[in-house]
Amino acid sequence: MKFLVTGRSRIGPATAKPTNPERLYRSVMAWGHRALQDGTLDCTYGFAVGRGGVSIINAESHEHLLRILRSSPMFHYADYEIHPLCDQTTFWEIHIEAAQAQREPSAPTPSEHAEGS
Repeated sequence: MKFLVTGRSRIGPATAKPTNPERLYRSVMAWGHRALQDGTLDCTYGFAVGRGGVSIINAESHEHLLRILRSSPMFHYADYEIHPLCDQTTFWEIHIEAAQAQREPSAPTPSEHAEGS
């Protein structure tokens, strides 16, 4: 399963600051490089403006995703927004199936109704 994960830093007045920010940031960067190499992450980007970033994470389940997120050195310093993803073809096939199922076979389409008038 693929998940779009947006992380935003909580470091500020309400959250304790790391004792060594430089070491934390280097650890997070190394974690991201390893996760890209082993296929845990498809991609990861930091926001050009602001504090945080976005990644596409590969996980077998929601529980596996939680384990991945908790393995990040940044876990306790970020809030996450998570969206499950599906590939585009499957996405549209599911919508087409739903549209077909909602159509009543006995009800005329607008063009059939106009032809019968």
